[in-house]
Amino acid sequence: FGSAAWRAREGGLDGVEIFASGHLIDSFWSSRTNRRTDGYGGSLANRVRFAIEVLEEVRRRVGPDFCVGMRLQGKASSQRADDPGWGLPGAAHDDLSHEECLQIAEMLAKTGMLDFFNVNAGAVDTDNRLASAIPSMYGPLAPQLEVAAAYRQFGLPVLHACRIIDLSRAHIADPHLVRKLSEGQEERIRPCVGAGYC
Repeated sequence: FGSAAWRAREGGLDGVEIFASGHLIDSFWSSRTNRRTDGYGGSLANRVRFAIEVLEEVRRRVGPDFCVGMRLQGKASSQRADDPGWGLPGAAHDDLSHEECLQIAEMLAKTGMLDFFNVNAGAVDTDNRLASAIPSMYGPLAPQLEVAAAYRQFGLPVLHACRIIDLSRAHIADPHLVRKLSEGQEERIRPCVGAGYC
């Protein structure tokens, strides 16, 4: 992680996002996937240890003036009826709850090594759960904004399931976007409405 962030900095980029959700770092957080009995398993603080060590190494390699954010999940599933956001299927007793995800975010924010959070909701370990983590047209528009909004309490900018520079969906909505911009025809661009269907 540290070497990758260093290469990004050396390549002229202004920052990186560490993608924890659904990947290696996130697998340490969840007791569903983390069955370790050493200092990286058991308590939530132990399960967050690896993420903090990753942040320490990234900061050591890129310094304090390079933007570093983290993509993390706001909840793995809907375990309780009062969980915020759209209901997510496939709840398991050992999924990360919304409350646990907030505790993880608080621990990460307290390190002072992050510049932003990028929050999504849902788990991606099965096809059914992946389909719900990326809502389609059959569900409500932006169903997890309430989940992401809760992360603002930690004093960092919060993005919601997005990339800072991402025009892939915009290009699906209008494959002639660049040409229209270069020809000064902005008003003719078909915008992406963010509903997962173009």
